[in-house]
Amino acid sequence: MDDSTYNFEMDYTGETIVEVALNEGIDVPYSCQGGVCRTCMGLVKKGEVVMDENYALGDDEVDEGYVLTCQSHPRSPEVIIDYDDL
Repeated sequence: MDDSTYNFEMDYTGETIVEVALNEGIDVPYSCQGGVCRTCMGLVKKGEVVMDENYALGDDEVDEGYVLTCQSHPRSPEVIIDYDDL
């Protein structure tokens, strides 16, 4: 994000990527945290995530690897999300 890289560990269940990042002091983009506004949209560059809700992204965007990080949980040991390559 903004040409910076941040690393943190999190569980597969529980808090979302946005929640954990904020708890780690990382200023990630977010707004509604309900899967509606697209502010937290990022591109999954590596790994797999699952979204709880998605009211903002089209099927084509999801197929391309875009996710709403306020609704996303990791499903692989390593996940890389790019907020800049949108």
